Amino acid sequence: MNKYKTLNVMIIDDDEFQIEFVTDQLEELGIVQITTANGGKNGLVSFDTSQEKPDLLICDIQMPDIDGFEFIKAMSERNFTGGVIFMSGQGARVLHSASLVAQLSRQNFLGTIEKPVQKDALEKALDKMLSSV
Repeated sequence: MNKYKTLNVMIIDDDEFQIEFVTDQLEELGIVQITTANGGKNGLVSFDTSQEKPDLLICDIQMPDIDGFEFIKAMSERNFTGGVIFMSGQGARVLHSASLVAQLSRQNFLGTIEKPVQKDALEKALDKMLSSV
């Protein structure tokens, strides 16, 4: 039995390659319900129009339209209670700042993952989410 099978995950990134890469990683972990959005604005539209809200958001920090911080703030305003993972190719300092901001936003913040996203890092964050339910 796959412990992640019932999870509904949304990936928000402005880079199609990253979206595909993370989708592949999640599928290898057995996740079948994956929604993707190219950029923050599309992510908000996708979230607002989805029948079944995601359990987990995997969000890039730096996006041209709405960045990860703005996106998570918008999720907070929508009373989103699922898990949040920030990802970035900007290095440890940016990821550390992101984690502080996310914790302040009172989200169920599961951590930051550096790009390229590694499957074991995703798995750790998913396990953290499942253990906090």
